Amino acid sequence: MRREKQVVGNMTFYDSNVLIAYLFREEDKFDVARHVLKKHPTKAISIISIHEIHMYSMKFGVEGKFINIKESLHKLFKILPLSQDICIKASRLRRIYGLPEVDALILATAISEKYPHFYTFDGDFKELNGKKVEGTLIHFLR
Repeated sequence: MRREKQVVGNMTFYDSNVLIAYLFREEDKFDVARHVLKKHPTKAISIISIHEIHMYSMKFGVEGKFINIKESLHKLFKILPLSQDICIKASRLRRIYGLPEVDALILATAISEKYPHFYTFDGDFKELNGKKVEGTLIHFLR
């Protein structure tokens, strides 16, 4: 039973911007992103993150590189889909916390799947830093 709790505690959900900072070596965020990505063995992202990373790769002219790594992302991360329940939860989170829709959808996915940790660089989560939202601890990375 103790091992099971340890594994659950190590489950982590990452906002798209953490992967973007790491994959695109954003100089002011890369080291922090690398650290938090290594910190937990069980990693997950929203299916929305795949789209956001793809859009970012197009913006910086490296879409071909993204296409090459896209298929391997599922080996490194559990990629979670959206559901009607997640969408309903996101609407509630958006209203309560004033989050933009996409941010609310990503956080709702983490909460719905019972991930105890959520890491983000997104300033929309700054006020939630260090707080638990329905069992998920928000880690706003500065």
